[in-house]
Amino acid sequence: MKRQYPYHEWNKKRKQFSIIQRIGILSAVFLLTSVLSAGKWVPFEIFPSTDDQKSPDIYGSFVVWQQWVEFEGVTDWDIIGADITNPEDISVFGIAEFEKNQENPAIYDNVVVWQDNYHPNGDTDYDIYMLDLEDSEQVDKPVTDLLYDQINPAIFGNTVIWQDNSAGDWDISMADITDPENVDTFQLTPFEYDQLNAAIYHDTVAWQDDFVWEDNPDGVFNLFGADVLRLNKPIEYLFSALPEDQENVAACGHLIVWQQKFGNDWDIFAADISDPANPNVFSIATDTDNAEQPDIDGNLIVWQDDRNGDWDIYGFNLTTQEEFLISDNQPGQQTFSDQTNPRISGNTVVWQDNLGGEMSIYAAILSGSEVAKCPEKLPGDVNGDCIVNLQDFVLLAQNWLSCNFDQTGVCP
Repeated sequence: MKRQYPYHEWNKKRKQFSIIQRIGILSAVFLLTSVLSAGKWVPFEIFPSTDDQKSPDIYGSFVVWQQWVEFEGVTDWDIIGADITNPEDISVFGIAEFEKNQENPAIYDNVVVWQDNYHPNGDTDYDIYMLDLEDSEQVDKPVTDLLYDQINPAIFGNTVIWQDNSAGDWDISMADITDPENVDTFQLTPFEYDQLNAAIYHDTVAWQDDFVWEDNPDGVFNLFGADVLRLNKPIEYLFSALPEDQENVAACGHLIVWQQKFGNDWDIFAADISDPANPNVFSIATDTDNAEQPDIDGNLIVWQDDRNGDWDIYGFNLTTQEEFLISDNQPGQQTFSDQTNPRISGNTVVWQDNLGGEMSIYAAILSGSEVAKCPEKLPGDVNGDCIVNLQDFVLLAQNWLSCNFDQTGVCP
């Protein structure tokens, strides 16, 4: 049963703050976040509340998250959104404020998807739902209505993916939502063992898989991918197989990132899968502390890192090859907190922060040299670092007079 007034109820809550109270709250937020800031940017709290907020996602200037909300004496998880185009005048709105729990939202363009365990017949399994923010009637629609659980959705374009335990273990399934009234669904990984935590970018889907085979007798999580250009006949491949777990994959363009277990800590790795049969794997964060929950957009990778004694958000610029701190507790600060679960879109990063006891959603709009990118490749820039220098000459000299035509008679 849909609640009758999700949107004006949020506006009503916001209007309960007087002008003086709102100015006071914003001042307190900026004082706290100025202490937290690690670069030229100033993190800001998106919607100050005493409710727990977690699992943020972002696309452009729109942020979505799940929030623990009380309604007529009943508390459950709802999906809330915000437009942070102007951080000084953030517009907050309800997305899914129904009975039971709506969790783990994901957003692409103007479409939000989430897992939902509300059923009119009293069932409590999770299904995937969606809402088009540009729908004038603001009507949510089911992507799945299946037995057992469908959870952890992700979306790119008109394709939604999720993990599904209908077959007795976790598999990855997907749907084409071009026509929300007639959704076509496909099972991407109808395999043994568990396929979890899938990510999608264009036609590439990646996931972690504990399939036991001769090179993985202990069943640790390896990373698999698939080209889903043809939804009914995807082409699957393995791109990371090591004797310790690889988990929580994210994807953008021809790059994927993940966290990888080495000894007693987690590290961040990435791979260029332009040629899926020969992925180029390289490290991002490999010190002796834990680096987890990576995300990527464009030339920027973000993750949570506990090298400073608590969880902070770090970034890495693939163009400049420089690591930088996004949020941190500074020396002398009396109140410490964890910043976790980051997501990035463009130069904007969002995360959850337990400053003050409850989990809240914060954001930072990154700027300066930390986010520098290369608009176009320079002639002679052999290594792709946006600078033509001696390093490029060395690489060029190593291959001087080499010939790579597929017909040898063409070579001089």
